[in-house]
Amino acid sequence: MQTQTVIRAQDYLSEEPELAEGATDELVSETDGLTFRLFGAAPDYSKKEFEDLWQQVFHANEQEMIDFCREKGIDVIGDDGFPVSGWRDIAVMLKAIDAGIISLA
Repeated sequence: MQTQTVIRAQDYLSEEPELAEGATDELVSETDGLTFRLFGAAPDYSKKEFEDLWQQVFHANEQEMIDFCREKGIDVIGDDGFPVSGWRDIAVMLKAIDAGIISLA
C-alpha cells in the first residue's frame, strides 16, 4: 500500500502578521501569507485565468473542493473542524497547477 503525504494547511497559518515585501507598514493578508508559505506564490486575480478558476472553485460544491484539495495533498480543514481562511485560494492554486497555468518546478 502506498502512503500519500498530506500537508495540513493549519500548520502553515502564521501567528504573526507578515510585512509585504518592500513595505514598511502594509500587512500581507493571512490568506496571501498562507498561499505564499504553501506555494511560494499567491493567485493573481487580475489575470483572467485565475479569475476563471476562482469562479469555478467558488461555485463548486464546497465539500467536493475540500476533497479535491486533500486528494492533491493539502488538508484545508483546520483544528476547529472548519476550512481554514483562504482555503479557496489553495484550491485555485491547485487547479492552476493542474491546468498548467503555474508550475512549482
